[in-house]
Amino acid sequence: MKDFQKLIEESLEEVRRLGIRPGNIVAWSVNKRAKTRWGLCRQNPDNTFEIQIAQRLLTDERISRQSCKETIIHEILHTCKDCMKHTGKWKHYAQVVNQVYGYNIKRVTTGSEKGVEDYDSSSSLPVKYIFTCGCCGATIYRKRESRFTKYYRQYRCTRCGAVAWEKKVV
Repeated sequence: MKDFQKLIEESLEEVRRLGIRPGNIVAWSVNKRAKTRWGLCRQNPDNTFEIQIAQRLLTDERISRQSCKETIIHEILHTCKDCMKHTGKWKHYAQVVNQVYGYNIKRVTTGSEKGVEDYDSSSSLPVKYIFTCGCCGATIYRKRESRFTKYYRQYRCTRCGAVAWEKKVV
């Protein structure tokens, strides 16, 4: 298993060495349940940040230290001012880091780019809910219960704007 704390320290140092100022990161954690993402940066109401990294990055020996640092730096860049989206300053900072250190930081990275198989979401959970818009016929599939599956009558269709969902539990 890779040394998570050391990877964090090295990544923060590399970012700061380029003159990029990360935000106030108050918590780092390893997400044991994450299957479809490598990392997550969450901004708190007090403008502090919490970063989660998928456990698989640290435990899978096929994934290099560099790939781990790319994900950690990706999330660190989100803490910079006006960088929560993958556009503008975030994109510029990612390009600078890539150029200087030879990384491949980008918006989305597949498992095969990290040296492992891609996660097959189709085999994990079957579709449990199917919602169809009564006006335009748009269809939404959900595998688990969520706010939308509970309160679907409060949501508008993104295609036509109607509030006319028909729910089918499979």
